[in-house]
Amino acid sequence: MADQSAIQFEDVSLEEARRMGRGPRMEPMLYETIRKKIESLSGLAARVRLGPEISPIRMKNYVLRIGRDVKIPVTVRRVPGGIIFWRSTAEDIQQAKDVAGRLRTTRQKRNSRPRRRQQKVAR
Repeated sequence: MADQSAIQFEDVSLEEARRMGRGPRMEPMLYETIRKKIESLSGLAARVRLGPEISPIRMKNYVLRIGRDVKIPVTVRRVPGGIIFWRSTAEDIQQAKDVAGRLRTTRQKRNSRPRRRQQKVAR
């Protein structure tokens, strides 16, 4: 039978646990750097030039996730060679809602079309 004393528990804060949970996907230093940059943005935008080791889509997802974590709405755009991001304004948020509404309507129309039944071919 296994030794019962081999199992050890340690109390960890929720914030630290959340960071540990995303550890394999994102370097802690990268997370902290992006978090600090998002928090320091006021009326400026930040451009990130990316190398071949990370795709613009992946970095965009990182920035959006970290913005959600710190409860700061962020607008991200892809630009040649990287991405650019800034704190979302009321206008940016309204534009995103409008686009989402149009996309939702288009999806509903596409899914609600009656489908034609295929006729069975007699042989």
